[in-house]
Amino acid sequence: MSDQRTRVRALLAVALHPNTPPAEAENALALASKLMLKHGLSDDDIAEPAGFGDDHDVVLETVTITGPYRVRRIGILYTIAVAHSCSAFRDFDSADGCIMRIFGRSCDIFAARTLFAAAEVLSARLLPVGGRSARTSWFRGFESGLQESLGGARTQFVAETPGAGLVLADRADRAARERRLYLRTQGIHISGGTSWVDTSSGDFGAGASAGRSFGGSGRSFGSGVRGELG
Repeated sequence: MSDQRTRVRALLAVALHPNTPPAEAENALALASKLMLKHGLSDDDIAEPAGFGDDHDVVLETVTITGPYRVRRIGILYTIAVAHSCSAFRDFDSADGCIMRIFGRSCDIFAARTLFAAAEVLSARLLPVGGRSARTSWFRGFESGLQESLGGARTQFVAETPGAGLVLADRADRAARERRLYLRTQGIHISGGTSWVDTSSGDFGAGASAGRSFGGSGRSFGSGVRGELG
């Protein structure tokens, strides 16, 4: 099984690398997803690649999300990234896709993008048949449920690991500082906004249920934490 974990991690590293051509990245991600399903691998099994635990520097990764419902899907990536002590913002949208800048340690970004790749597989399988409005509500529910699940897992991890809360808070603070510095030096001004969603709809509820059932482990939050505490 360890060989399969190593193979999946290698495929994901190719799929998630910014210099990988889109077609090659899609093929690598598809094969990684098939192997995960075939061998029953979860995000727990692949979210801590060897050699990432001692990486303390904050880096920037740019992610482009293309295809249908890309605004909703990039919102899911943002939720996962923040749960993993990263800081991010959506730079701009175009017909070619949505751009997100993610700041954080390499291992935290890797864990977030790995979990997002798995979330993409799950959402593609569970997205209900229906019109755009219904599917948009489902995606919003999925993001809400995922946020609840990851938040609970993070809280449990902190409770079970003395000192981990301070380490994770420090990671998030350093990532946020780098984000603010980038925005200032690039002259980018971010304006927040809210949009209404009917949380009582059946589609939202179905999406929230799917999100709550996914990613409920806190193991991927802890890469390197015990080393930093030790």
